[in-house]
Amino acid sequence: MKKFYLLTAVFLILFLSFNSFSAQIYAQEENSVASSSSESETNVKYELPYPGILPDNPLYFLRAIRDRIIDILISDPLKKAEFYLLQADKRLNAGIYLLNKGKDSLALSTVSKGENYFEQAIDKLKEARAQGQDAGAIQGNLKSALKKHKQELENLIKKADVDFKTGFEKEQKRFINFEERLSN
Repeated sequence: MKKFYLLTAVFLILFLSFNSFSAQIYAQEENSVASSSSESETNVKYELPYPGILPDNPLYFLRAIRDRIIDILISDPLKKAEFYLLQADKRLNAGIYLLNKGKDSLALSTVSKGENYFEQAIDKLKEARAQGQDAGAIQGNLKSALKKHKQELENLIKKADVDFKTGFEKEQKRFINFEERLSN
């Protein structure tokens, strides 16, 4: 029984540490369902990271715990803004994958939570500026990400069932506020 607990603990430590190191790795997929947008006129050059475990996975709670721990451990506002942007990107991409799987309701809630992270990233950017930190790079990333999020949300609205289109359109309206806050 002790071996079982030891192996479980080692597995969890490796799983959590591997995922925290791989959080910054971005891969471009050949046949990317999530980040290709051939339908839209303007293709934004911003790649969404692979979302990893999706919310419909029974082990998703482990990822949520890991992300919450990382969130608590980050104290620098610029680093926290980067982390929140990464979480927003992952949630948006997870929402895209879920919509493609036919799980519209879960996709909508996942995208909504991602946009909450995006809003927190803007708040942390503002906090970093108030502390006198140079936030030009993260602001540029946020502007590029905002364009990509808008583009992908338009694609989601086209693909979603009629029942969920209004929910995605509400999320799209939040971007007007985000653009104003980023430009100030």
